[in-house]
Amino acid sequence: MIFSRKSDYGLRALIYLAEHRTKGPVTLAEIAERLMIPKAFLSKILQQLAKKGVVRSLKGPSGGFTLAVEPKEVTLKEVIAEIDGPLRVFECFATENDCSLYSDCQILDVFGKVEDEIARVLAGYTLADFHFPPGAHDALAAKPAAKT
Repeated sequence: MIFSRKSDYGLRALIYLAEHRTKGPVTLAEIAERLMIPKAFLSKILQQLAKKGVVRSLKGPSGGFTLAVEPKEVTLKEVIAEIDGPLRVFECFATENDCSLYSDCQILDVFGKVEDEIARVLAGYTLADFHFPPGAHDALAAKPAAKT
């Protein structure tokens, strides 16, 4: 199972906002620059999370983004589900209607357990579980931003 780059960027941006929540709104440009995320892609991710109520988008000269929830109240599982939809090891595992072999599937039980375990682990971590010391994001600035 591969999580999307969108989820990766979304999680990193939310962790950054959690670390800077006492600072007030953080600009899109700051987040993009510090985390080396393409600004246009990050904007789409943060707007999606704003529609879901995870972040708050504030307009104007002192605007930017803030968390709309307490870091300890949002799990990694919830964030990934908000960004990419339900966690699936295989697309056909969703329901019987998705696969004609569902009732006779020999791997459904094993990979269903894998899916459940991934969900359990991700549900066990919140944004509050991540903390980077001051300047940790600056060390990342030496790497070039990934292309989308």
